[in-house]
Amino acid sequence: MYPSLPAAWTALDPDPPLFAARPWLDRMGHRIEGSHRWFVCPDGVGFFGSVIDDPAVTLSKNPWTLLFEPAEAMRTLTPDSLRRQAAVRAATAAAPDWFPALVLIYPGAECFAIGPGATSPAAVGAAVDSIVRYARAEGIATIAFLFVQPEDTPLIAALRDRGLVEFVTALRCNLRLPGSSFADYLRMLERIPRQDVHRTRRRLAENGVRLLSRPLAECTEADLDSFVGLRQQHRAKYGKRPDAASERKQLAELHTYFADRMTAFTAVADDRLLGFSLLLDAGPMQHAWLVGTDYRDARSKLTYFELTYYRAVEHAYAHGHRDISFGYGTERAKSRRGCQVDLVNSYLLALDPGRQRQGQQAAATLELA
Repeated sequence: MYPSLPAAWTALDPDPPLFAARPWLDRMGHRIEGSHRWFVCPDGVGFFGSVIDDPAVTLSKNPWTLLFEPAEAMRTLTPDSLRRQAAVRAATAAAPDWFPALVLIYPGAECFAIGPGATSPAAVGAAVDSIVRYARAEGIATIAFLFVQPEDTPLIAALRDRGLVEFVTALRCNLRLPGSSFADYLRMLERIPRQDVHRTRRRLAENGVRLLSRPLAECTEADLDSFVGLRQQHRAKYGKRPDAASERKQLAELHTYFADRMTAFTAVADDRLLGFSLLLDAGPMQHAWLVGTDYRDARSKLTYFELTYYRAVEHAYAHGHRDISFGYGTERAKSRRGCQVDLVNSYLLALDPGRQRQGQQAAATLELA
C-alpha cells in the first residue's frame, strides 16, 4: 500500500484507462474525498481507493447511503423495496458505525484493477485478500468496491467468491452508435424520439439560438466563469448546495491539463450563454462530463438535449468514435435517446460480522422499479 501515487503504479500499466492514469489521478483525485491509497500487489494488480471518515460523504462515494438509502439519483426502487429498505435501515447500525470506510473508486465513478494480472481472477482475488488484510490491520470498519462495471468478470468473480455483499447500485446508460452518420442514429430511434430531435432543432432555430462547438482549449477564462454560473443553477435545480469554488477548480484543471480531451458545446442567443456541455474523450469511450443551463431564460428550453446528446452524437461520428457514456440514473430519458441500460453493482465487506449481516439484509431489499 502507498499513501501517495508511486512509480510502481505507472510501472504496472504504462497506458491504463484514463481514470487510472497518473495525470488524471494527480489532477482529479481531489474529487474523491478522504485519504488516498494505492495498492500495488505482487501478482501485477493495482487498485486505487480512499479511506473516508465522514459518514456524510457525497452519495457516489458513500457505501452506507448507497446500500441503506433510496439513492434516487442513481436508481429507482419499487415502492415495496423502499418500504423494506426503510425497515432494515431503522434496525441497523447508524451510519457512523460503518466508518472509516475504505472505498475503492476512481474519479469517474468506476472501480477496476489495472496491471497485467487484472484479467486473472486468481491474481485479482489475491489482491482483494491483501486489501482486506490491510483494512483489518488499520481498524477500518467497511471495505467497498463501488460501481464495478458488469463486463469486469474477473473482479466480480473474486468479490463474490469472498462473500462480499453484492448490491444494486445504479443503472448505467451507454450509447453505441450504429452505422456511420447522424442519419443512422436517427433511424435507430423510435418514431416519437426521432421526431423530438427535429422538433428540438426547429424550436431552437425559431428562438434564435446558435449552437457552437470548440475544443475546451479555445475557451477563455471568461467562458469558464460563465460555465460556473450555469453549473450553480444546475446544482440548485437538483437540490445540491452551491459550490462555485469546486466547480471553478474542476473546470480550471480540465482546461489546463485535459483541454485536448474535452469538447465544449454551447448554446447562445443575443450573446448570452444559455447552456453548455462538455464531452470527455477517454479513449474508447466518450463521457458526457458536465452540463449547465440558464434556467432563467426561456430560450434555454431544449438546449440540454441538443447539447448533451445530439451534438455529442454528431461529434462522435465526425471523429470516428462509437461509444458514449451518459453516466448513471435518469435511465428512461436516456433510453429514449438510444442508450443501452445496464445494471451496475457494488460490493461491500463490513469487518464486523453483525454489520455484514445487516448489509446482506439491506441488499436483499433492493429491487428496481
